[in-house]
Amino acid sequence: MLVTVLLGWVAYHGVRNALADEFARRLEALARTAASQVSAADIRDTQLLGEEGTGYLALQVLLEELRSSTGLASAAALDSAGQTLYDTRGAERQHEPNPLARLAPYVLTSAQAGRASVSYVYDLAGQPFRSGAAPILDGTRVIGALVVDSRLDYLPVLADLRRTVFLAAFLSVLGITVLAVVNIRVAGSAARLERQLSRAENLAAMGRLTATLAHEIKNPLAIIRGSAERLGKLDPESRRWADSVVEETDRLSRTVGRYLQFARGEEATGVGGDAARALAETLDLLDGEFRSRRAILVRPEPAPGALPVTLDNESLKQVFLNLMLNALEALGENGRLVVSVEPGPAKVAVRFADDGAGIPPETLKQLGSPFVTTKASGSGLGLFLSRRLVQAAGGTLEITSDTGRGTVCTVLLPSKRG
Repeated sequence: MLVTVLLGWVAYHGVRNALADEFARRLEALARTAASQVSAADIRDTQLLGEEGTGYLALQVLLEELRSSTGLASAAALDSAGQTLYDTRGAERQHEPNPLARLAPYVLTSAQAGRASVSYVYDLAGQPFRSGAAPILDGTRVIGALVVDSRLDYLPVLADLRRTVFLAAFLSVLGITVLAVVNIRVAGSAARLERQLSRAENLAAMGRLTATLAHEIKNPLAIIRGSAERLGKLDPESRRWADSVVEETDRLSRTVGRYLQFARGEEATGVGGDAARALAETLDLLDGEFRSRRAILVRPEPAPGALPVTLDNESLKQVFLNLMLNALEALGENGRLVVSVEPGPAKVAVRFADDGAGIPPETLKQLGSPFVTTKASGSGLGLFLSRRLVQAAGGTLEITSDTGRGTVCTVLLPSKRG
């Protein structure tokens, strides 16, 4: 009996230490990976322009995606003096010393010296935490630190193990089996964390790319618009074409503005639109494309009247265009897309039903996530952005599919009253 208890106690401490070591390695890896994605230009831009700079936006996208996709409690970027440049816990912490300077100062000191490290367990608001920090480098020079904080999410596993070990004092065979299960859980937890880290890196890279492209596109759009306005002062025919160019550049500018809004994580502005009008304009735009591909487009009958909803017209058209183009890609010759509208007192439903090949169940579960697509040359971002637009307006985008029979996409949006 005593031998069994002793062996169980030794095994418990071994597993506890292994979990703590694995947790520290993962936390350090997260800090190192995130720090490697922060550029010196982003740090300087944030120090100089604060929230108005693209560097601040890049930090925001990187850290918010990192926190949400990996389950971290918080993440922050600090300058070389230890002042906060961005903290996921709130903008009010900007320019303040990071709490780690008080709770585990040796970790920040190590990062400022160019070494990544992880703190011991400390108590914060009655909860046990550990933090990791890694240096942000400009070449070989340390210009800041990336700090990640996490609760000790493996403690429930340890509590279960402790109870099991005491039970193993009486049931040694059962105790050995439970230890094997714990080892499997540890391996599974490590694999899941690896997948989460990979997804966080993809999302962070996508966010940085979105912010950079949007910023770079706005400047040439302004030049094109100014040139078109000058052309509009010529003969009437030139003025007509110039007005068209101005109108399209304004539309592109609004689209770029929405991408920047999403990259910053801002809420929707609350400006509504007319779902019926936006749908009619999208149907007119794609009518010729359906005919050229010998596909059948069935419009709602009768055409609906005004349907005020909580999403603006430009965003509505972007969502409808993405869904209809996806359906068109899935249709063969003489394929059919049926568009229908179901107005209600609280919500408006716009449904797109095609008779294409359908989507396999394993792909359907992941559809709408970045980089998940059924098209050979697709990026998976169109459906991802469409879903975010609808959700930002308080609606939902539902997708059902039956392999070999087709796919149905339903956009549900709250009706806008008054």
